[in-house]
Amino acid sequence: MKKVVMIMFAVLLAVSLAGCGGSKNENNAPNNTGSNTGAPVDPANFKEIHLEVLSQLPTNPRKPVEDKLTPIWREKTKVIPDFVEIPAGTDYKSWLQMQILADTVPAVIANQNGIADDADNMEMLKKAGMVREITLDEMTKYMPLTAARLSELGVTMEQWYKASVDPTDGKLWAIPSLPSPLLKEEYRKTPYGDSRLGNGGYGVWMRDDILKKIFPNAMSAAELKKLAVENNGKLSLEQIMDIPIKNLDDLYAYLEKVKALNIQENGKTITPGHLQLDNTRGALQWSLFTASGLNMSQAYPLVINESKNLFADYELTPEWKSYISFMNKGFKDGLFGKEFYIQKNEQRDAKVINGEYAVVNMWAPIAANQEKVKKEGKNYDWRFYPIFATELDPSNQDAANQYFPLTTKWNSKAINPKKVTDDMIPQVLNWIDWNNSLEAADLRSWGTPDMYTGEGMERRYKPEFKKVEEYKLLGKQDETGDGWYYGIQGQDNTMTNPEVYGLAMADEMGFVYSPQIVYPFSVSNYDQSTLVNTAWQQHNMKNMSLYAELPVDEATQQARAEYDTVTNDLNNNLIAPHNDELDNLIVKAITSPVADFDKTYKEYTDVLAESDIADGIKKQTEAWMKYYKLREGFLKKLN
Repeated sequence: MKKVVMIMFAVLLAVSLAGCGGSKNENNAPNNTGSNTGAPVDPANFKEIHLEVLSQLPTNPRKPVEDKLTPIWREKTKVIPDFVEIPAGTDYKSWLQMQILADTVPAVIANQNGIADDADNMEMLKKAGMVREITLDEMTKYMPLTAARLSELGVTMEQWYKASVDPTDGKLWAIPSLPSPLLKEEYRKTPYGDSRLGNGGYGVWMRDDILKKIFPNAMSAAELKKLAVENNGKLSLEQIMDIPIKNLDDLYAYLEKVKALNIQENGKTITPGHLQLDNTRGALQWSLFTASGLNMSQAYPLVINESKNLFADYELTPEWKSYISFMNKGFKDGLFGKEFYIQKNEQRDAKVINGEYAVVNMWAPIAANQEKVKKEGKNYDWRFYPIFATELDPSNQDAANQYFPLTTKWNSKAINPKKVTDDMIPQVLNWIDWNNSLEAADLRSWGTPDMYTGEGMERRYKPEFKKVEEYKLLGKQDETGDGWYYGIQGQDNTMTNPEVYGLAMADEMGFVYSPQIVYPFSVSNYDQSTLVNTAWQQHNMKNMSLYAELPVDEATQQARAEYDTVTNDLNNNLIAPHNDELDNLIVKAITSPVADFDKTYKEYTDVLAESDIADGIKKQTEAWMKYYKLREGFLKKLN
């Protein structure tokens, strides 16, 4: 679901990837001297090495009993990654600055969207000489499996490389994830495409026992499932939109009715809602963005509508003010709980799992609650509902477009030359190459060939691996033989072997014909949120255009570099110094008396409207539009 929302917003964070390797350049980072220009090496001759790698560690205490995958990874690469993790709650930029000062930057940086995906972070690494340029020649020689997978999508290694370089200097400083499989028409026509094509949006989970008390004609979760089965797993948006909540006013009225019911759970009065992902300023945007009725362009945080001459930071629009006013009134009316801005994430999750909220955000731990409900013999479930499924407005830039670039910067891999010498590069690139391969993606998705029969859409697990099948399709755990017993990741991402999955966290790296895709729809593999969001996305597809982003010319690349520079200056030099102030002011605007809202909200927006920030936003708009217009010449329509 997170991926769906990210697509919907089409937010492209400015990611700069560039180069290094021997003598010093003006950034004090080493230039690549082309020392790896000999013939490709035989991976069979590699010696086993350990690499310190920044990634994520599993949080589940269970360990695989018969790990089928890790031995394959070690046989293919002879690389054993020793993973380190950024501590929870730690600012990524501050963490990186400390590692640079202490000279403890790991050999490879591979964590998702935090370090190598951020141009400012990469600039710090370049200046410190702690990131290495990767040349096209090296990638061509040492990453043949990646080249084969790119070729399957109609992309060459050179195109991938050119689309991935840092626009400021034309060099590659980190290896990105693969392009979207949806570049290939065959994949767009599979169930894989059904759940990924089209813009969706934000939904909420609603306790269906409470829902039925307020709207008796609304479907329960079981009734929606029955309808889905009757329609072979394909429902229209109209069939799903049976709850009369279409806007913020409707949602507010519903939450008030929940409060009036005064229902008890575990001896506590149920709180009507927890709509934010967490209690941070950024979560206000991601958690309920479609509530505002806005559509962001790729030039986050801008809202762009050329026909209305609208080029604005979304936080300075009337729509956003109405949204924050909704949050203010709801908080003061007790709809979100007094502890809304002071409780920790684990406290919030515990309440969700205990069933102490009536409406929660789309990323809440509903599966854990359902397991608890089942064990306790209770009789409620949850409806996933797209509460703000408004029609697309094509005049809003990118609202009706979906782009598939030749590179996915999320989950990029950067190499520290102080820990990885030039003679290690063939093996390190071979390690990344194996993780990019179609064979590796297949193994991650299904396990080893002895576990299944058939190919493509006909592949099925053998009867003796029924527990693995249930684990992959339903997330059902059984410690005597589920997927994690064999070291295979399922729906619970906490049970992850980072050695196998850590370099392939981006959705684009997955296997198209995964169990969730190839198994025909049935009661046993019903997934409500996927069904609902697919209906929303397919509803929007009739008004949408799909585009492949091709490599651009030098002028367009330079325009992108200018936009990145302006955006980094705006974010890091103009807005960032006010972050603590803005955090406090938005909380003040939400928690202060309703009568004071206009005043407290103005205090917040006055900071964003200061002349230097306003000038920065104007420069960002101009730079983006220059790039946007030039890039139009390098888009290939796919539908």
